[in-house]
Amino acid sequence: MRFKILATSVVAASALFCGIPAQAQEPVKFGVVIPLTGPTAGYGKDCRMAADMAVEEMNASGILGGRKIELMYEDEKGTPQDGVAAVQKAMQNGAKAIIAGMNSSITLAESAITKNKVLHVNPGAQADAITNQGSPYLFQINNTSTTNSTIFHKYLIEQMKPKTIAYMGENTEFNKAVLDNLKKMLESTDVKLVEVANFEGTTTDFTSIITRLKAANPEMIYVVDAYPARTAQIWKQIRQQGGFPMEAHATGTVQASAIRPAEGAMEGVVTGDIFIAEGAQGDMAAFIEKFRERNKEEPNKVSLVCYEAVKVIAGAMDKAGTDSDYDKIAETLRGNSWTTPRGTLTFDEKGRAKAPNFYIHVVKGDGVALRDTFNVN
Repeated sequence: MRFKILATSVVAASALFCGIPAQAQEPVKFGVVIPLTGPTAGYGKDCRMAADMAVEEMNASGILGGRKIELMYEDEKGTPQDGVAAVQKAMQNGAKAIIAGMNSSITLAESAITKNKVLHVNPGAQADAITNQGSPYLFQINNTSTTNSTIFHKYLIEQMKPKTIAYMGENTEFNKAVLDNLKKMLESTDVKLVEVANFEGTTTDFTSIITRLKAANPEMIYVVDAYPARTAQIWKQIRQQGGFPMEAHATGTVQASAIRPAEGAMEGVVTGDIFIAEGAQGDMAAFIEKFRERNKEEPNKVSLVCYEAVKVIAGAMDKAGTDSDYDKIAETLRGNSWTTPRGTLTFDEKGRAKAPNFYIHVVKGDGVALRDTFNVN
């Protein structure tokens, strides 16, 4: 025991004489709770590559006087109960911030655990209900489903101009928000919502649903689903029944992890998101190039928001001068502008950040092509 005390004293003294506080040697731990296994594991893979890249950049100089950031990954497995357990484990292991949010229902469950206890940044989940809770330490990087849906639905109605729409979506908070927004926006138009089919997350055979929707003879099919493997299955089954004249899929959910397993079944499907690589310039082009070089993969929206989540948390802690005074960190987040690959982000009173631009996509090959661009602000 005497030796251990002496050794500790020597380390502390060495740090003091070198002009580096002993505390600077302790890493600042971020708990990253993402789906590493399960039906949305593709999101977890994309997030992890980007978060690791962001930490490498931040750790070149460190934060709070030279302290390094350490990411602790926990698997939420695509279920609310596993998400809650993963967040609790990260908090027990000393996480000073939680990055968690790929699925809205899971994020709602996780945010009940973090509320008033720890900084929680939701990178990807979209449901308005998440930030409507009024949790002071909860922030969201992605647009809300209402913001995205309003832009997308306006495009569907005014640019694609279907006379009739059939809708199918998983029975979730995300789906509810999208459907409510669509119904509201159709009220003042001549476009008719001729059929709505909600399904449970355990559904694997959509044949009867698609048959019912086709019987309504809509000009457009609109699918709302955020699980890549299931999205691929839905579109394969739609294609097996001949497809529809116009086809759309929910915003913010169409990534390569859905397109590739669909094996061409999503070709021509219209969607939208806050990110597209095509036409990128400046900081966004630099982010894309670095991600490609480091990971030998193409970045996507999930990559972007996870990268931004790490950078924004680290920047706010550094500017606030603390990793644990959450009132001060939250005030710093809301009171400043943050430079990201997308441009400048600011957070409102509910902790929501708006992306400067929104892009309409069309699925082409194994990815998406740019169809139109909207300025959000």
